[in-house]
Amino acid sequence: MPALLHPGVYVQEIPSGVRAIEGVPTSTTIFVGETERGPTGPTKIKGIADYERLFGGYLRRAAGGADPVRLTLRYAIDGFFANGGSTAYVLRAITPSPATSSRAFGDNALEAASPGAWSAGTVHGVVLASSDGSTSRFRLAIFYADLEDPGTLRLVEDFDRLSLNAADENYVVDKLLASRFVRWKRPENSSLTTVPTADLALATHNVSSPGELPSSVITALGSGNAAALAGGTGGDSSFPAASLAALLAQLDQVDDAALLVAAPDFWTKADDAATAALYYAAFRTYADKRPQQDLFYIADLPRQSGTDVTTAVTNTVTLVRTGGFATTSTMLAFHWPHVIVPDPIGVGRNPRVTLPPSGFAAGLYSRTDARRGVWKAPAGVDGTLNGVLSLQYDVLDKHQDDLNPIGINALRTIPGAGMVVWGARTSRPSSEWRYVPVRRTAMFLRKSIYNGIQWAVFEPNDGPLWQALRVTITAFMETQFRNGAFAGATSREAYFVKCDSQTTTEIDQANGVVNILVGFAPLRPAEFVVVRLQQMTALPS
Repeated sequence: MPALLHPGVYVQEIPSGVRAIEGVPTSTTIFVGETERGPTGPTKIKGIADYERLFGGYLRRAAGGADPVRLTLRYAIDGFFANGGSTAYVLRAITPSPATSSRAFGDNALEAASPGAWSAGTVHGVVLASSDGSTSRFRLAIFYADLEDPGTLRLVEDFDRLSLNAADENYVVDKLLASRFVRWKRPENSSLTTVPTADLALATHNVSSPGELPSSVITALGSGNAAALAGGTGGDSSFPAASLAALLAQLDQVDDAALLVAAPDFWTKADDAATAALYYAAFRTYADKRPQQDLFYIADLPRQSGTDVTTAVTNTVTLVRTGGFATTSTMLAFHWPHVIVPDPIGVGRNPRVTLPPSGFAAGLYSRTDARRGVWKAPAGVDGTLNGVLSLQYDVLDKHQDDLNPIGINALRTIPGAGMVVWGARTSRPSSEWRYVPVRRTAMFLRKSIYNGIQWAVFEPNDGPLWQALRVTITAFMETQFRNGAFAGATSREAYFVKCDSQTTTEIDQANGVVNILVGFAPLRPAEFVVVRLQQMTALPS
């Protein structure tokens, strides 16, 4: 209150007592799968460029035939961003205790930027004379023979005028932090030395530009691999089931994601339903038991073989009804069948690849949330799947009659709309959480309210606190009602918030507990639109 010294009007701002609750993100997606390289913990990306910089490109592995298996995580990321996704986390599934490749340069070492077998024999570091002629500086050229074309070395990075002096602005350790491929390691308490190059005859070459490396450099790299990194292990085989719990525990680090996608080929490179069911169960259990229940799992079903859609539907229904994919969880949804998309690393004319649909569905969820809200079903004619050329099977009404009742959301081709998601059910269609938007709306409300009332902890547990909680949560619920999140014509019909002596008894108070009851009228999608037509008889004139 200002001092009242002269006559006039004094205005004082008084806190309202209402604390704002911010809605949590609903479409940030965690992707788990095998990558070419990259960090081993959950890493946030904002687009394809981030993924390529950190994790590399498309990845495939020999499968005993002419056409190798495509590892699908990168394609899932493509589908996510193409369909409206904006933010994702990538968790690289790499075998436990991976080793990092390195190459010694005297008492210094050049190491791969991330662990795994990806860099062993494929990353080459060549020390050259600095372009400015300085004897205290050097140049480092990085070559890479990526997994897509292991027989060809490409110059991928070039660092010039590097120094071993930690006080220099071009200190090699700091400069190589910008590298996608390597890091420079120096021994502790090392004195300033020149880079030892006795074992690298290539160091005598002075190269003025990356495009003018002498043929002797290319020849030496291709034959002797004199500067190749070595010793890296991990990431080049199927992920072991025994280590899955440790992998999933890393997801606990992420508290701002709402969707979960697991690329199924990091555990099996074949359409192995039994193995897939084992790993699927682990992800499903994690989503169910996550403390805040804030991750909705978009699960993939095993790819069916053969061209007969009726047989494929029957086999898929069996997997979900009585097989390894049977579940009572409401924290996940299935989408089927697989999608067919262009293959950037394929050969021949117009190469295509068949992929699980989960990444594309996650992008659609994100797009729908941004345009309409989490309470809108991510399906219908607005549920067009971008980047999809066709579907593995053409699902008709008679097929969806079998899929829909057990919670398998069909992907279909709808005239005038194209290829769309034509279902919005969770995997437990007989429960009150049968619809994806209802389940996800409840998750959104729960997490938002949880985050928004942390201030109440340790406050005196009596009437003023209860009133403050009612006011704060009511303001949040009213905002959601006005945004169209609930059914009902009025606030009273749409939601309620109760926190008083009836919800919190004297025994609760004695135990330090305050109870809040929040209810809402969910918007359920119009899944069945019934039109009744009647012919009018001719009226007498």
